[in-house]
Amino acid sequence: MPPLSWLLAGIAIMLVFLAGGVWIAFAVGLGAAITLWPVLGIKTLSLIGIQSWDTTTSFVLVAIPLFVFMGEIIAGAQLVDRLYSGVSKLISGLPGGLVQTNLFACSIFAACSGSSLASAATMGRMAYEEQVGRRGYQPRLVLGSVAAGGTLGILIPPSIFFIVFAAIADESVGRLFLGGVFPGLVAVTLFMSYVAIRAIMDARLVPRGAGEIDQRLTLGQRLRGALEIWPFLLLIVAVLGSLYGGIATPTEAAGVGASAALLIAAGYRTLTWQGLKRACLGTVRTSSMLFFIIISAKLMAIALAYYGVPVMMRNVALALGSPHLLLLLISAIYLLLGTVFEDFSLMIILLPFVLPMIRTAGFDTVWFGVFMTVLLQAGLLSPPVGLNLFVIQGVTGAQLAEVIWGSVPFLILLLTIGVLLVVFPPLALWLPSFWIG
Repeated sequence: MPPLSWLLAGIAIMLVFLAGGVWIAFAVGLGAAITLWPVLGIKTLSLIGIQSWDTTTSFVLVAIPLFVFMGEIIAGAQLVDRLYSGVSKLISGLPGGLVQTNLFACSIFAACSGSSLASAATMGRMAYEEQVGRRGYQPRLVLGSVAAGGTLGILIPPSIFFIVFAAIADESVGRLFLGGVFPGLVAVTLFMSYVAIRAIMDARLVPRGAGEIDQRLTLGQRLRGALEIWPFLLLIVAVLGSLYGGIATPTEAAGVGASAALLIAAGYRTLTWQGLKRACLGTVRTSSMLFFIIISAKLMAIALAYYGVPVMMRNVALALGSPHLLLLLISAIYLLLGTVFEDFSLMIILLPFVLPMIRTAGFDTVWFGVFMTVLLQAGLLSPPVGLNLFVIQGVTGAQLAEVIWGSVPFLILLLTIGVLLVVFPPLALWLPSFWIG
């Protein structure tokens, strides 16, 4: 086994570059290359080429650009406007008014886009001006709802996050998708219940005059609202229905979703050549970033294996004695670093260290994937530098302090979901137990 000093030097260089603002893929990749060079020498370059080829030609990972493209088409073809309008009519009259629309619409958009930041930015831009500027809603409640609703993008399937996790952990994408269903529904329910309770307790948060029109909606108007969101329901059925109906693999299901999004946008005549170009460029940018990160993560995992780190991590897990003590330690690390790192980056950096310990402790990989996702969602909302906080602040122009204080109650609810997963693991494992794909 090579000296650990090289490993420590590589990790130190990686952390310095990350602190200096270097792109995550290059910081991790360079750290891995420096660590591998004393072991493989010039063959390190061949290994980089092999891993790059294997990653970019992986059939499972082809789902990533397809899902990204589907989300880009939805956002660029003005379909989100119809979603927001339809949901506001469909659930009008609930305590909390249009704040409930933020959460319900985010959950549907998340199921189609698979991106937390995209959900938060899109809904935040639409909701803030309407609800705070025109209707006089309390800014904190509105800002917190869109910041929290955006986190649903990496939990409710189909999730790009789960696809990347499956590739690194060698797990089933279908099982991970199913594992996120109930926790995602619980998150939506808790968020909407909190908003309803706050609105009932303090009517000033959502002025009664702002919701008078909503209260007078007839059944016919509500049904028209349901018709406005049918494209999104169709996309969800097309993707998940083809996957769990045994018709398509996850990658083929992503292709079905991308094709359906194109047809729906063309049918509404909202897809222009310029919009298609922007969607393609956005897909290339996002997918390239993700693939670079995955390649770097695989190189770092190989480097750690050469230095015996997985064995060390297993020994650490055994030395702690208690699986739940280990889980508490890992949770604290994720929550702490989640305030600094973007969710994909943090997952990539920590998984090679964490997975050996989790498996040694006897935790199910699918369960941990869902649990880790909830922790990373919480990190997106954790002050002072949770990424979703800055996204919402940027698209709305509101004070960052207002965004933070509005998000804290939803952060507590996310942590509650994490506790529920630990106390009641079937919440994430019952549905995957039926998956045989």
